Amino acid sequence: MFEDPVHYHLPVLEDVFYSPSDFHDLFSFLESELPVQSTSGSETNRLVFSLEERKRRRKISNRESARRSRLRKKNHLENVTEQVDRLKAENRDLKNRLWLATHRCQAAQRETDRLRLESFVLQQYLVELHESLNSMQLH
Repeated sequence: MFEDPVHYHLPVLEDVFYSPSDFHDLFSFLESELPVQSTSGSETNRLVFSLEERKRRRKISNRESARRSRLRKKNHLENVTEQVDRLKAENRDLKNRLWLATHRCQAAQRETDRLRLESFVLQQYLVELHESLNSMQLH
């Protein structure tokens, strides 16, 4: 006489936010289910869904899929943005280090040039001293 109650299992999703139209569609879907007695005596009661009900279910599923897709896209964009910021900071640091190394190299090159000139002047002075000593010893 009494039919077994129909149990509905809705997926439990974290961070899911439904709009009022989502709830309306869901409740309309649940209210419109019609249990139909099977013509075969061995079969139990089953639910037959109309085309409209299947469209509603598909619409809800598509909305959830689109929401997940937008969330994935948003997370990907955030990750790429963070990576861009990190790479910009690393690039700025490398440019600063290159600038510092270049200036140190230029300073070292100037010091090398100065020391070479000083060495040349001292060698000339040493040659002149040797020549003076040689000329003194000859006289």
